[in-house]
Amino acid sequence: MFTLIFCAGAPNPNLSYLNQHYDLLVGVDAGAQTLQQHGHIPDWAVGDFDSAPPPKVSRVLRLPPEKNDTDLEAALLHILPKYPIDKIEKVIILGALGGGRLDHLLANFYVAHQPRFRAYLEKFYFVETHNSLRFFGAGQHVITRELDKKYLSFIGLTPLRALSLHQVKYPLNQQDYHQAIALISNEFLSDSMNFSLQSGILAVIQSADAFT
Repeated sequence: MFTLIFCAGAPNPNLSYLNQHYDLLVGVDAGAQTLQQHGHIPDWAVGDFDSAPPPKVSRVLRLPPEKNDTDLEAALLHILPKYPIDKIEKVIILGALGGGRLDHLLANFYVAHQPRFRAYLEKFYFVETHNSLRFFGAGQHVITRELDKKYLSFIGLTPLRALSLHQVKYPLNQQDYHQAIALISNEFLSDSMNFSLQSGILAVIQSADAFT
């Protein structure tokens, strides 16, 4: 099952992703209106809708303005448990990177630290025009280069054990990091690369300069 969740936290979301087929469309707060404006009726509209009213859709989850979870967290907690986890292949999240508020950006980034989302962590794919973000835990992984992005960065959200990077400009072999670390501005050597780690949580970002 492919799911798209459209948030309202980025000024220039990558609308090309709306051209793909999704089994489930979720609009978060003003993101629900944006979906409708581009000809896509969300299956769910979730939010406190303090910045825009919800569109006229069959399923609306209206949240109180004062709450402990962000609108995105509430949407994930409400939607994902309704489906068998092995049926959820990818959750694409638009509109959650960038924008005016740094606290919103960090809150979205830190879903990776929350145990309640751990089972879904590697299914999340945050994407914007110049950046994409994915999370990975222990194991061996292969990622494919996005042709419109030059840089490849690895951000340790926890201590990392035995991190290895292959088929990149700056490789690593079984490197330990005892604190969170930012290994930025690496580059692919081919159309894909592989990496592994024995323990830890790693954010992988593909990015391009905004002026290119």
